[in-house]
Amino acid sequence: MGTGAGVWDLVFPPGPPERIADMFSAAVVADAIRPYDADLAQSVETCRDWRHGYHRVFRGMTALAISAPEISIGMAEAGLRSVRHMLRFTVGRTVAALDTVDVDAEADGNGLETGTVVGEAAAVKRLEVPWRGKLLTGDALRLRLADWQTHGILEADFVAAIERVIDHPEWLALPGFRVTVIGAGAELGPLRPLLSWGAEVLAVDKPGHVRWERLRAAALARAGVLRYPVADGEPGVDIARSFPALTHWITGHGDRRLVLGLYAGLPGAAGVRLAVASDVLAEAVLRHHPDAALALLGSPTDTYAVPASVVAAARDHLAQRGFRGNAQDLLHRVAPHSLYRLNYARPIFDTEGGAWGLFDNLPALAGPDYALAQRLPRWRAVLARSAGHPVSFTVAPPAWTRSLTRESGWRAAAYRASSRFGIEIFDPATARTLLAAKLVADLHATGEPRMSNPEALFAEGSAHGGLWRQPFAPRSLLAPAAISGTVQELIHKLH
Repeated sequence: MGTGAGVWDLVFPPGPPERIADMFSAAVVADAIRPYDADLAQSVETCRDWRHGYHRVFRGMTALAISAPEISIGMAEAGLRSVRHMLRFTVGRTVAALDTVDVDAEADGNGLETGTVVGEAAAVKRLEVPWRGKLLTGDALRLRLADWQTHGILEADFVAAIERVIDHPEWLALPGFRVTVIGAGAELGPLRPLLSWGAEVLAVDKPGHVRWERLRAAALARAGVLRYPVADGEPGVDIARSFPALTHWITGHGDRRLVLGLYAGLPGAAGVRLAVASDVLAEAVLRHHPDAALALLGSPTDTYAVPASVVAAARDHLAQRGFRGNAQDLLHRVAPHSLYRLNYARPIFDTEGGAWGLFDNLPALAGPDYALAQRLPRWRAVLARSAGHPVSFTVAPPAWTRSLTRESGWRAAAYRASSRFGIEIFDPATARTLLAAKLVADLHATGEPRMSNPEALFAEGSAHGGLWRQPFAPRSLLAPAAISGTVQELIHKLH
């Protein structure tokens, strides 16, 4: 349906304000899994405390998805269809279900202008990765990648992808591609590395004078070309209020092969609305451009199916730790259930696509809004890949983001001691350069990748920072790591 020009908004269906977001996420999850596990769906519908019960269901949904390719694809289709049916959009006095909107028609009369910044620096012609005060290139970078792989920080496919970029520095500027970065200011997003390499980028983020001054200054100090939407004379747009016009703006820059990168995120219910708007945008862009690619980052705090080889490595890691390993294994046996819990306590399950384990790192207190906001782009990635679109999906490592560096609580203390448990917390500059290089490699990959199951998209080429291959469940290490980090900081201050 077309409604003409007006101010858009995405809203949840009517319900109690304090519970509507939880009710929405529960309904979407139940709709996604009902055709494949009626009992699990019923447990969602009858759950009296969904805010605490969602965790088990998302874990079960991940296991269900890996059981067969048709289930993975079917759940993605059913889940996104449910979102569109239940979420409402408003424009003017019109209120209707999202699945009734014609995005192309709604773009009429809502045009966006384009701002441009042309970088003044020379393009970086080789892959250079900042790490601990050094700039790693060539053989030094290869040695560092090999060490990360040996210690289970990066998966072999990720390392191989970065090595291909080292061998082909001419790929860095992405000739023939135009990358749209939704969430241009995201700390681990690829905007800054791509501009340094001389690429042309469409940057989308919320309005805000400080934000856009920072983004434009970053572009000017680099070599690429930054283009961004301008509404009413101001840079930036709210995706959830502007996605019809934004779709038209992005597809209007289609003289090169489009890459749509979804990197925007928000906490709570706002994160679900943003994820839905990003998904509608993605569906429309991919429909307009059958050769367009999709790029996404997976959160390290989510649940994934991982190959049996990863599970075996985690178990071997525990067996090879010597006295320290035995001491931690003893703690695992005598400590409360929440501490030193094995990463893969459950047996590997066999499917028609091979043997898999289940990595579960959903934060206990994050809530169903967070879990659903992470799952929606994964569903879109599954559908895009099944439709033949190139998809670059990489699980990002834990990183010292701005929110963490400003924090002085237990989580920051736990991060400081993470290396003692086989986990590396990356500096954002290191992480985003590596992740951007992985995107470059994926866009230049030749041939259709063969995957036993669409869920393998999330396991291959991961940069999980060691979370998957160390022996204990990351959540069960938070308390001991926080104590260790606090003691470590006290000792440092005393000296």
